[in-house]
Amino acid sequence: MPNISIILSSYNDEKTIKRCLDSVLAQENADLQMECLVVDDCSSDSTLDIIRHEVGAYKGPIKFRILRHKTYHGLSRTRNTGFERATGDYVMFVNATDVLRPDCMDVYIANLMRYWDVDIIAGNVLNHANNQNLFTSLTSAMALRGRGEVICQEMLRNHLYLFAWNKLIRRDLLMSNNIRFDENLAYADIQWAFDVFSSVTSIALIPEVTYAFTVREATTISLAEKRANALLSSYAATCDHLLNQTPRPEGAGTNYYLDYQLFVYGLLQSAQQVTEEYNVLPQIKRELSNMRSRLTAQTHNDGQRKLSLFFVQDASLFSGMIKLSAFRHYADVVADIVAQLATIVGQKT
Repeated sequence: MPNISIILSSYNDEKTIKRCLDSVLAQENADLQMECLVVDDCSSDSTLDIIRHEVGAYKGPIKFRILRHKTYHGLSRTRNTGFERATGDYVMFVNATDVLRPDCMDVYIANLMRYWDVDIIAGNVLNHANNQNLFTSLTSAMALRGRGEVICQEMLRNHLYLFAWNKLIRRDLLMSNNIRFDENLAYADIQWAFDVFSSVTSIALIPEVTYAFTVREATTISLAEKRANALLSSYAATCDHLLNQTPRPEGAGTNYYLDYQLFVYGLLQSAQQVTEEYNVLPQIKRELSNMRSRLTAQTHNDGQRKLSLFFVQDASLFSGMIKLSAFRHYADVVADIVAQLATIVGQKT
């Protein structure tokens, strides 16, 4: 049986860390070797004390290691710290605000026996905010195989969720492709997901819910605005990263090109929603505006004039264009993307 490393990231999570740890302890399996690396990002509340107490009292087969940053670095560094010390054949990232479902590892192990050669296994996810699954259309297990472009296109079409958590991933795949979280970004999941899905050749999707996530609530308006600005800055940097790698639109790659550019536009649309809810720094607004202009110009220069017209449809001159049937498909794709991205900040869509 494979070894599994759970990488649990925590920062000032005193209200949720015990619940999260309990969900990890519930994964005991006689046939499974599992370690849990709990990485605390210099919490200033009682989070670390709770971790030490719970882990110290545990006498079961799961091997725990507690790691702590001496200064705060952010989620990306915390995940990288855990990954660099992991020893399992597979790794799984967990946030301290979330929980593993009681049969999470049992489900994964059963599907590893069925899909023994895949790079990633991903289960369904429950959103605690609305008590709904992220993928209601996923009713049976399925395996996707092909070049990274094939897998990545499934993500672009909103068939794969963008977040790092709840994916059992071969550690050697991440190691050999030198895939890490960008520590300059407050929200690095999307860029990381593109790097991962572009590198894999197979992934299994299973309908069972194996993870439940909760969006961290901001305790003050100023904290909410700080997080919103960090999110938007990360979105701008992610769009820049994606536009630098835009595929060519010729031949068989045309559909991939369209999905790719619509995804970038979906990021910008999600960002626009956030700017309407919070006070956003002028510099970040300019960065997002520059990305929108760059996307429009790029699609136009690539000969995709219809797509470039869609990207300016929110301007007053073109506001009625969205109602035309020629653009309906684009609008539906973007709406799906925005709906998934909104879960990052707990927005209603």
